[in-house]
Amino acid sequence: MTGASSGIGAALARELGHAGVDLVLVARRADRLEDLAAEIGRGGAAVEILAADLTAADDLARVADRAGDRDRPIDLLVNCAGLGASGPFVDGDPDRYRQIVDLNIEALVELTHAALGAMRERHRGWVINISSLGGHAPGPGFAVYSASKAFVTSFSESLHEEVRRSGIVVTAVCPGATRTEFGDEAGMDAGDLPDLLWQEADEVSREALAAAAAGKAVRVTGRINRLSAAVTTVLPRSANRKLAALVTDRL
Repeated sequence: MTGASSGIGAALARELGHAGVDLVLVARRADRLEDLAAEIGRGGAAVEILAADLTAADDLARVADRAGDRDRPIDLLVNCAGLGASGPFVDGDPDRYRQIVDLNIEALVELTHAALGAMRERHRGWVINISSLGGHAPGPGFAVYSASKAFVTSFSESLHEEVRRSGIVVTAVCPGATRTEFGDEAGMDAGDLPDLLWQEADEVSREALAAAAAGKAVRVTGRINRLSAAVTTVLPRSANRKLAALVTDRL
């Protein structure tokens, strides 16, 4: 599980660990991983930690090797690590945009490829890719992030159909606004949106695991978010684009 040191990733790790599932936790911050592993380990689950920066080629290769290890198979891969950025595209930092693409897209693709090869041999496995409601429509002010999440959802749906006859489930989980450190790092303020639109990380984690267990290809978490996603499917693209711009202007 990547992105395990905080937010939705940590919530998923706790949910699985408390159910007795052995875990491999991946994140940049070793100290946080160690604290989380100690907490989960008290419940009896075995926890392996890999401190890694998935935007660094050597670290990514090391984690990919573990994801595809035939001798220590992984039944469930969770790609939760992600980066975001907000604000006008032309005012942003190209290095930040490069990191978003490297982590949200390239690392996710490489780890999924490694894990699916081993899962196909066993005719068993699950992949949960944490996408975003922001990938369902254009995201003015979040252009690179929204585009990266549109990729994750489309990629996951494609793989879902490719591997489902092999006994493998690939699920894209699409949360909306979630109270985590991610929003702070991406430049969002909790006051930007009404409380009604926010979810807690543990709510998202429970929906994610239930969706994968049920064999779903895509799960938008939260009732209001599902309504919003449904609206985008019936509106013309031009209307979605203008509506997204209107919302962004009010943030």
